[in-house]
Amino acid sequence: MRRPTIAIALLAVLHLGSAAGEAATTLRPNVPNRDQPVLFVADEIQEDQQLGLIVAKGHVEFSQRDQTLLADMVTYNEKTDVVTASGHVSLMDPSGQVVFGDYMELSDDMRDGFIQNVRILLSDRSRAAGNTGRRTNGNVTEIRRGVYSPCDLCAEDPTAAPLWQIKAARMVHDQARKVVEFYDASMEIYGVPIAYIPYISGPDPSVKRMTGFLAPAFGHSSSIGDFLKIPYFIVLDTDKDMTLEPIITTDAGAVLSGQYRERWGFGKLQIDASGAYTNRTNALNGQSISPIDTFRGHFFANGQFDLSDEWRTALEIQRSSDQTYLRRFNFGGTEAFLQSRAYAEGFDDRSYTLIDSYLFQSMRFGVGDSTQPIVLPTATYNWISHPDSMGGRWDVTANAFNLFRPDGTQIRRISNGAKWDVPFNGAIGDRFTLTAGVRGDGYYSDGVPLSLSQPTANNQFSGRLFPQAKLEWRYPWARHGSGSSQMIEPIVAFIAAPNGENPPAIPNEDSTDVEFDDSRLFVMDRFPGYDRVDSGQRVDYALSGGIYGDHGGSTRFLVGESYRIQKSGPFLPGSGLFTQRSDVVGRLSVSPQPYLDLIYRFRLDSRTLASRRQEIDATGGPQSFRVKLGFIDIAQDPLVPDLQKRRQITGQAVAALTQYWSVAVFGTRDIGTSSTTLNSGIATTYRDECVAFSAAVTHVGTRDRDVRPGTTILFSVIFKNLGEVNLTPYSTGSGVPMPVF
Repeated sequence: MRRPTIAIALLAVLHLGSAAGEAATTLRPNVPNRDQPVLFVADEIQEDQQLGLIVAKGHVEFSQRDQTLLADMVTYNEKTDVVTASGHVSLMDPSGQVVFGDYMELSDDMRDGFIQNVRILLSDRSRAAGNTGRRTNGNVTEIRRGVYSPCDLCAEDPTAAPLWQIKAARMVHDQARKVVEFYDASMEIYGVPIAYIPYISGPDPSVKRMTGFLAPAFGHSSSIGDFLKIPYFIVLDTDKDMTLEPIITTDAGAVLSGQYRERWGFGKLQIDASGAYTNRTNALNGQSISPIDTFRGHFFANGQFDLSDEWRTALEIQRSSDQTYLRRFNFGGTEAFLQSRAYAEGFDDRSYTLIDSYLFQSMRFGVGDSTQPIVLPTATYNWISHPDSMGGRWDVTANAFNLFRPDGTQIRRISNGAKWDVPFNGAIGDRFTLTAGVRGDGYYSDGVPLSLSQPTANNQFSGRLFPQAKLEWRYPWARHGSGSSQMIEPIVAFIAAPNGENPPAIPNEDSTDVEFDDSRLFVMDRFPGYDRVDSGQRVDYALSGGIYGDHGGSTRFLVGESYRIQKSGPFLPGSGLFTQRSDVVGRLSVSPQPYLDLIYRFRLDSRTLASRRQEIDATGGPQSFRVKLGFIDIAQDPLVPDLQKRRQITGQAVAALTQYWSVAVFGTRDIGTSSTTLNSGIATTYRDECVAFSAAVTHVGTRDRDVRPGTTILFSVIFKNLGEVNLTPYSTGSGVPMPVF
């Protein structure tokens, strides 16, 4: 035990204006407005009632209000309410901050005081030290000739300089304002001064957000020249804030960007926007179309809101002044189009409702917005029943759809359908599933292209009633061997529907892109939308199986194809379903250990087994060295002029060199006809408890008007409790954002 048997505990309850003599140890100092209890615990306590002094020696604990003082010796003057402490002094407050010193003199309920050889351990384990310290009003601590660092000290040599620290002639920590200020300061890296800072301030560790300037970012890009970003963060309230970020460039003028965020108990909203008067290029050769600056900008918004326990709504807005602005100023825009969306969805015990709307903006050269569809609205309702007495379930779906565009087809559609699905066992351990359904579609359309003799049909009503049925058979075989289990399963399905249910009078907006793969086998309707139906009769057949280890690890496969009874069908060339006998599709998944995951998907010509499409995704290695590889190979189809041969490989490797250092390389290269590197890069990262540093070199090989290919060098440093500094010293293009590893 720390206390010897002679330890004495004395509780001195200090009351002014209260009744006298609650206990023999009650003391009455002549200090106004004191009614806080004081607790002494020490090895030895001496009291001089005439002088009003209490002297505690040996492992002293002195507590008042919510603060605790520890020292070798503490003297308390009741008359002046002054506490002096010496020898291994430490003062703890409710925030978790601990102040150490060789000598302390405290007054006013330990709210004010003087500290010699002060050292402070903040609540986040950051440290500060100085020659002398002064504490005022219980919340302001001022340190003279001080040093601050959030870095841990070296375990082998605690006297060595930390990774980084700030030395200042005067440091002030205001706990009421929750700010730390440094005056006449210098920053050191491993004890070497690198920068002089007349004044710098930041939030204390207890603060998550505080109004003020963030660390600037600066650099050079051949698309915008030299640039400087000066972000300013504004806390509007506990649930909302915004950031204003002026961007000053030498070749593209000035840009003002900003972000607004707000969160409620029922939702959240984020808005990102920017605007600039700058030059604009609209030609592939990079020539400016106008010597006069024009307005360019963007507006993004994303919000989600809970209307009730069953309903929620959300919106997503993505709009840009033109097709290259986002990429030129590194706001994004790498997609083929921007999508704006607003929807509401409801969830019930057995049903789901979605009311949706879409607006698109093209990001591709030569594709204008006048031909982009506007969907306002589309509504879908789906209900699934409980199992009936036979084990079957009803699945009911209803859909309404309204689409228009400034230049092109206009569509209004109503679709309703229901299907019944029931499984049952066969006589030899096999498994059957019977599905039967019907769907009705009604259309009112305008401007639908029909044929060369009649280019379009206007103000036209059309419709169809489409029944369909499927009988699926599975016969799994399984065995358990030494250390593993094996399974093989043939699957056959017969799907039947009327022929020719896709007349030209019914427009096609949501079913134009069909790509046959292993996931579309045994699906009754292989079209992704409502406008086209999978008519006719066919047989789907496949063989699947797998090997599963007793201690983990597995290898699974599936290979199959589809055979259509009719010679002609509803699918276009290039889909894999154009011929009577479809392409062969399959997948192979290999996961022998936690260190390897491989998925291989393929589509082969049914007659020659020539490759039509191949995809490989592989991830392997321990956490200290992870490698990801992706490969895609799409063959050219002579019946589809727009479908060109494409072969592309993507790779990424991340290696943890030490506890703090890691390196990553990444890249995407076209290994087909062009043999060009689309993007690539290498990044080195250092991360510990007080700093994160990364250096990256990235390259982009594509050009689009005023977005130029080139190489970018990027440095980023994040100092704990100070902020982030980004530097782009060299760039010959717009660059590519460094991926997160």
